[in-house]
Amino acid sequence: MTSTPRELRRRHLAALRTPPLACGHRDPLVCVAPHRHSSYSLTARERLAERARLVAAGWTAEEVAQRLDLRGVAAA
Repeated sequence: MTSTPRELRRRHLAALRTPPLACGHRDPLVCVAPHRHSSYSLTARERLAERARLVAAGWTAEEVAQRLDLRGVAAA
C-alpha cells in the first residue's frame, strides 16, 4: 500500500495532536524497530526460525539479539 503525499501530511498533522510515545516520536510508524528486543508475539519455535532466516540474510548475531527476544528459547 502506498500513501499519497496528501495522506502522509494528514497523518503527520494528526500525530502532532497526540502525546509523544516513549521513543519521542508521535507517529508509531516512524519507529521501525522496537526500543528493545521483542518476541513480536512469535512462539519459541517461530523465533528460532526467524533467527535462522535473519542470519541467512546476513544479519550478525548482535543485530539479531538487539531486535529479537531469544531469552528462554533453546539453542538450535
